[in-house]
Amino acid sequence: MSTSTANTAAAGGDVDAIAATLPTTSTAGLSPARGGPHLRPVWRVTVDGQDISARVAPRLVSLTITDNRSQDADEVELVISDHDGRVALPSTGDTLTVAVGWVADAGGAPGQAAAAGGFPLGMVDKGSYTIQAVEYSGAPDVITLRAHAANLLDGLRQLREISYHQTTLGQIVAAIALRNGLKHSIDKAVGARKVKHADQAQESDASFLRRLAATFDCIATVKAGTLLLSQKRLPRTPSGKALPPVLLVRSSGDSHRYARADRDSYSGVRCWYNNHKTGKRTAVVAGITGRAKDLRTTYASESDALAAARAEWARIQRGIYSFEITLAYGRADLGPQRPVVVRGYKPQIDSTPWLITAVRHSLAGGGYTSTLTLETLQAEGVEGGDEAGDVGDE
Repeated sequence: MSTSTANTAAAGGDVDAIAATLPTTSTAGLSPARGGPHLRPVWRVTVDGQDISARVAPRLVSLTITDNRSQDADEVELVISDHDGRVALPSTGDTLTVAVGWVADAGGAPGQAAAAGGFPLGMVDKGSYTIQAVEYSGAPDVITLRAHAANLLDGLRQLREISYHQTTLGQIVAAIALRNGLKHSIDKAVGARKVKHADQAQESDASFLRRLAATFDCIATVKAGTLLLSQKRLPRTPSGKALPPVLLVRSSGDSHRYARADRDSYSGVRCWYNNHKTGKRTAVVAGITGRAKDLRTTYASESDALAAARAEWARIQRGIYSFEITLAYGRADLGPQRPVVVRGYKPQIDSTPWLITAVRHSLAGGGYTSTLTLETLQAEGVEGGDEAGDVGDE
């Protein structure tokens, strides 16, 4: 399997930057069979900087790459055959890098128009991972490697005792970045949100940042020495760069699954805080009080409680509709937070704006597919409903 002729995008590059540097082809008129008559999936795997693709290719059973938006670490699973018992078990802790994509064989020259169903040719670098588990099983004998991407946020482990008063989310994140020797990039709308009081009591910066991010419905991560904070609901890269929507037509997919949850199961979210004026616990609600979901945590201020209620209500609203598509032609250029427009399904599906939350790239049996997990894309400014506010004391 040749892996040297394809262009490789920089690790962690933005999707639009990748699209600008790679030629594209269209699947229009091609057989829906995986790989197509002129397209061939290609991949590259290195371990501690050594390219092992040529040695692994004859034994490859499957290669799976999972890209997540949430705090779950991205994962690679590599399954190789050991039918002759000649493969040595690798060591955990080694660094593994993966790239995957397509090349066009002679007779299938790539076009330049980004038509519906088109995708970039060449390999896209899917990042660096650490081998954390090695499994040997049989018969038939196979070796399975599982590797996880390093979450650099976990490096902020020192326990601290700090309180923040009358500040903003942006100022807190900037202070954490400064004391850890990091640059910072913060979504402006997120950074401006007020924090009346927050305690970091014997808690690491990583844990505190994750808790803050969950409260404000954000994503916190560290990449290339920069602490990034962005909104979950917006179609942007972690660095804040807007992502253009991608059009996916039904003929691009092998299978799909659409689900609609009961939108009446919750009418809102109720959250409590300690009201120092009355000396009682007071509740705020994002949405409508009727069938509001209760959060267990009691917050120090009304603003913090309302932010948490709005974040949870936004998450519930995003999850009312879910959609999963398996693409017959894998798309290595697609990742979490990319907005999607679909065509060829039911009218209510086609009219819904979607956002990718996870992508699973699967290469096996000579074919390469991608399974996209989508949620509804919320418009900017949606904070949990116009009726959010105090609803009474306990």
